[in-house]
Amino acid sequence: MPESQKVKWSRRTVVTGMAVLLTMTAGCTATRGRRGTPEESGFLRDYSQLQKNPDYPASLTYIKPGADWSRYSAIQLDSVGLWGGDSIQKLSAEDRQMLTDTLYKSLYDELSKYFNVTTQAGPNTLRLRAALTQAEGANVAIRTVTTVIPQMRVVGTVVGLGADTATTVGSATVEVEVLDPVTNERLAAAVDSRAGTKVLFASRAYSTWGDVKAACDYWSKRISWQFARAGVQRKPGVAMPEEPSESRTI
Repeated sequence: MPESQKVKWSRRTVVTGMAVLLTMTAGCTATRGRRGTPEESGFLRDYSQLQKNPDYPASLTYIKPGADWSRYSAIQLDSVGLWGGDSIQKLSAEDRQMLTDTLYKSLYDELSKYFNVTTQAGPNTLRLRAALTQAEGANVAIRTVTTVIPQMRVVGTVVGLGADTATTVGSATVEVEVLDPVTNERLAAAVDSRAGTKVLFASRAYSTWGDVKAACDYWSKRISWQFARAGVQRKPGVAMPEEPSESRTI
């Protein structure tokens, strides 16, 4: 190889190496919040109460003033839905089911660390509704997939997401609502969108839905922390969960 080509190749190698190092060190968090206001999917039915709140990192939030969270000693976790337009409809039935399972399992695993989780309504029980959503335009086609996960499946590992690429890859939006199951009164609601940071060599980079799972895990930890922060009764002897800290915008 001529000397001039060797110099060019050496410089190219150095530049490429520097770029790789910068990429590896540029992002440390799993996902980041997305700028802008997420579109309404219809899952929450009423969005008029939601607004931006600097005290809460979600894109839009509502917290009932004066709610007595400390009187609740259990959480009723509803099965999870998948709402959206064309991007949702293009997914295989297996992927749609697996995505709802992923969010449900993440919520169940995290909440059950700190709180009593039940499937039954009660006077001192919070009802938690949640859905992954991808709204597109004013006329949103709704395709709901609801999970009914047996107990043994909940404690297992969710695997098997399809390898096909869809427009939801790398980002996800969640809509959450907390109700009193006896009065059906809304106590809280939130909408949030998150996207992957493309961290090099992160294990989720090899899964089509890795960033979506990372977002689900973040939301589950955030919800658990907010419940504990508000005063929902934790299991006896269980410490306060740590607040998850990730960058807000991307």
